[in-house]
Amino acid sequence: MAEAQIFQSAAEAFEYACDHVDCSLKDGRAVLAVVLGVQGRMCSVKIANTEDKTIPSGTLTELLARTDLVGVCFSTMIEDKVPHLEPGDLVMYTTMPELAAVGKTTVAGTVISRVNPHYTAKGGWQVRPVEEKKAPSGEDQNAAPSEGTP
Repeated sequence: MAEAQIFQSAAEAFEYACDHVDCSLKDGRAVLAVVLGVQGRMCSVKIANTEDKTIPSGTLTELLARTDLVGVCFSTMIEDKVPHLEPGDLVMYTTMPELAAVGKTTVAGTVISRVNPHYTAKGGWQVRPVEEKKAPSGEDQNAAPSEGTP
């Protein structure tokens, strides 16, 4: 296996995690998940697991109505240090060891970081740095020039 794995999409990274990375939540270990929906400082996530590697789509109401979902946590807190999340973002998810011990890993959990689709066996998933806030003038130095800019 190559030392570093860089994926073109969150879906590719998620599938890789399901197939090749230990996704056990025992002892409070954090595992890869993908954000399905966000409301304030809470979100819903699909946790990487070997039983179901698909990422469901649909509204939160549609997902809640489904009975076939495996590895979905609808009650996930977002730690304060984690920047704004959007559906499709890759994150590291953890649950309380007590819940993991009794097999209730999706009852409640916490997003502890947002990550890039970049994995190394030694370092795990690469945490995305917190973006700098835009300058008060609204100019973003990393933004592409707008049309009409010479």
